[in-house]
Amino acid sequence: MSPVGIVQALQRRPFEPFRIEVSDGTSYEVRHPELVMVGRRAIVIGVPAEGQYPVYERTETVSLGHVVKLIPLPSSVDGKGKKGKGSA
Repeated sequence: MSPVGIVQALQRRPFEPFRIEVSDGTSYEVRHPELVMVGRRAIVIGVPAEGQYPVYERTETVSLGHVVKLIPLPSSVDGKGKKGKGSA
Protein backbone atom coordinates (compact mmCIF):
# COMPACT_ATOMS: atom_id res chain seq x y z
CA MET A 1 0.00 0.00 0.00
CA SER A 2 1.08 3.54 -0.66
CA PRO A 3 2.00 5.72 2.34
CA VAL A 4 -0.34 8.37 0.90
CA GLY A 5 -3.41 6.17 1.47
CA ILE A 6 -2.55 5.66 5.13
CA VAL A 7 -1.75 9.34 5.67
CA GLN A 8 -5.12 10.27 4.13
CA ALA A 9 -6.91 7.87 6.50
CA LEU A 10 -5.04 9.34 9.50
CA GLN A 11 -5.80 12.94 8.48
CA ARG A 12 -9.53 12.46 7.86
CA ARG A 13 -11.60 14.86 9.96
CA PRO A 14 -13.43 13.91 11.92
CA PHE A 15 -11.09 10.98 12.39
CA GLU A 16 -12.65 7.63 11.50
CA PRO A 17 -11.09 4.59 13.24
CA PHE A 18 -9.89 1.80 10.97
CA ARG A 19 -8.21 -1.60 11.03
CA ILE A 20 -4.96 -2.28 9.18
CA GLU A 21 -4.97 -5.80 7.70
CA VAL A 22 -1.52 -7.32 7.08
CA SER A 23 -0.62 -10.14 4.67
CA ASP A 24 0.20 -12.61 7.49
CA GLY A 25 -3.33 -12.24 8.89
CA THR A 26 -2.39 -9.84 11.68
CA SER A 27 -4.54 -6.76 12.14
CA TYR A 28 -4.13 -3.54 14.08
CA GLU A 29 -6.93 -1.24 15.15
CA VAL A 30 -6.15 2.44 14.78
CA ARG A 31 -8.36 4.48 17.09
CA HIS A 32 -5.97 7.42 17.57
CA PRO A 33 -4.06 8.86 14.61
CA GLU A 34 -1.29 10.03 16.97
CA LEU A 35 -0.21 6.42 17.51
CA VAL A 36 0.79 5.80 13.88
CA MET A 37 3.88 7.11 12.10
CA VAL A 38 4.06 6.67 8.34
CA GLY A 39 7.37 6.27 6.56
CA ARG A 40 8.23 5.74 2.91
CA ARG A 41 8.40 1.94 3.25
CA ALA A 42 6.96 1.11 6.67
CA ILE A 43 4.55 2.26 9.35
CA VAL A 44 5.18 2.26 13.08
CA ILE A 45 2.07 1.47 15.11
CA GLY A 46 1.90 2.25 18.81
CA VAL A 47 0.06 -0.45 20.77
CA PRO A 48 -1.76 1.35 23.60
CA ALA A 49 -0.87 0.80 27.24
CA GLU A 50 -3.72 -0.48 29.36
CA GLY A 51 -5.63 2.40 30.92
CA GLN A 52 -3.34 5.10 29.51
CA TYR A 53 -4.89 5.73 26.12
CA PRO A 54 -3.39 7.12 23.84
CA VAL A 55 0.00 6.37 25.43
CA TYR A 56 1.69 3.39 23.81
CA GLU A 57 3.16 0.40 25.61
CA ARG A 58 5.15 -0.93 22.66
CA THR A 59 5.42 -0.43 18.92
CA GLU A 60 5.07 -2.67 15.88
CA THR A 61 6.80 -1.87 12.60
CA VAL A 62 4.97 -3.06 9.49
CA SER A 63 6.28 -2.93 5.92
CA LEU A 64 3.88 -1.05 3.65
CA GLY A 65 4.31 -3.89 1.15
CA HIS A 66 2.51 -6.18 3.62
CA VAL A 67 -0.47 -3.90 4.28
CA VAL A 68 -3.38 -5.55 2.47
CA LYS A 69 -6.21 -3.12 3.23
CA LEU A 70 -7.72 -0.60 5.61
CA ILE A 71 -11.14 -1.45 7.02
CA PRO A 72 -13.39 1.18 8.66
CA LEU A 73 -14.32 0.51 12.30
CA PRO A 74 -17.29 1.74 14.25
CA SER A 75 -16.37 4.57 16.62
CA SER A 76 -16.36 3.69 20.30
CA VAL A 77 -17.03 6.08 23.15
CA ASP A 78 -14.01 5.12 25.27
CA GLY A 79 -11.54 4.54 22.43
CA LYS A 80 -10.94 0.93 23.43
CA GLY A 81 -11.92 -2.20 21.57
CA LYS A 82 -8.86 -4.28 20.95
CA LYS A 83 -8.90 -6.86 18.22
CA GLY A 84 -6.10 -8.63 16.47
CA LYS A 85 -2.59 -8.07 17.68
CA GLY A 86 -3.02 -4.53 18.87
CA SER A 87 -4.98 -1.32 18.91
CA ALA A 88 -3.50 2.05 18.19
